[in-house]
Amino acid sequence: MTASQLERRKALTDTVIEMLADMSPDKVQMREVSERSGVALGTVYRYFPAKQQLMAASIVAWNDILADRLAREHASGRARYGGHDSVLDRVLDLYRRQMKAFHRRPHFARLEVDMQTSDDPYVRDTMDERAAANRSVIFGLMDGVPAELARLASLSIGSVMLNSLILWTTGRIGYPEALRNVEEICRLVLRDYS
Repeated sequence: MTASQLERRKALTDTVIEMLADMSPDKVQMREVSERSGVALGTVYRYFPAKQQLMAASIVAWNDILADRLAREHASGRARYGGHDSVLDRVLDLYRRQMKAFHRRPHFARLEVDMQTSDDPYVRDTMDERAAANRSVIFGLMDGVPAELARLASLSIGSVMLNSLILWTTGRIGYPEALRNVEEICRLVLRDYS
């Protein structure tokens, strides 16, 4: 894409991120995204032929914002691990932050569930690319953990997190229980690295 195309694409995902602060994903309409972003509706559809594709790109953009913030904190030495720097502390910190971000923006939790269960090939590929990027961050936090254990830990924690988001967004558990589920699986699978 050219610089102007990338700028328009960013305007679209930024607009969706703003809209999801106030409305659920099912209420977001392509026409309104076009109007709020200043990008022509035809261009919106040229970049994203289906709403689900725009939503997937938007949750990846939101994830990138959170990842950039965390990377800046690590680079500046401001990362906090409760006074410790164990693998468990680092992983717990990351997942707590992710869960708190979903708590502050519950429409993103619902969107995460929708995107993870989508059968759209573009959405699946987009979410797989995001998952690969997130895994490399998590594996970096698990420095010193054998590769197979790190893979299983990442898979286990991610599965419990998704299940907890599903249960929380459908009203079957509260947010405190969803957060506790994620914290407990981190402690269980990484207990030897605390």
